[in-house]
Amino acid sequence: MSRKYVKIEGPYVESVPLVYKHKIPIQKTEQFWRGLAEGKIYATRCKKCGAVYFPPQADCPVDMSSEMEWVELPREGVLEAFTKVYARPQGFDDLEPYVIGIATLSNGVRVMGWVEPPDERCIKVGDAVEVGTKSVKDKYIIVLKLKKSCT
Repeated sequence: MSRKYVKIEGPYVESVPLVYKHKIPIQKTEQFWRGLAEGKIYATRCKKCGAVYFPPQADCPVDMSSEMEWVELPREGVLEAFTKVYARPQGFDDLEPYVIGIATLSNGVRVMGWVEPPDERCIKVGDAVEVGTKSVKDKYIIVLKLKKSCT
């Protein structure tokens, strides 16, 4: 099935790009955001059932408990999936295309982050990665650094 486009005839007005900015309350997840700036990645664990959540949750969806504790995630993982992002979202559209991936850590938790180096010809599912953080545009992101050399 091919896409059909509407042919615009006559005068028209160019649309104006919209930018949405929101203030997101982070009181219950502040440790996660602080950890990224310190190079650490945190998840939450329910004190009642022991379930670990990433991204962190303020409340356990299993037993509805608010008794959560912070746990630092391991740094070692295996790349499960990846893709190169060409259509970058607003706020990142001035950056070069980048690669994002999902890694399963040694404790079974899955995290998503930017894969480095971003050479999709070198990256393979099953590659060992080291999980870290870095600053991009004054925000901290999770990075999945390939443990192999890409030369």
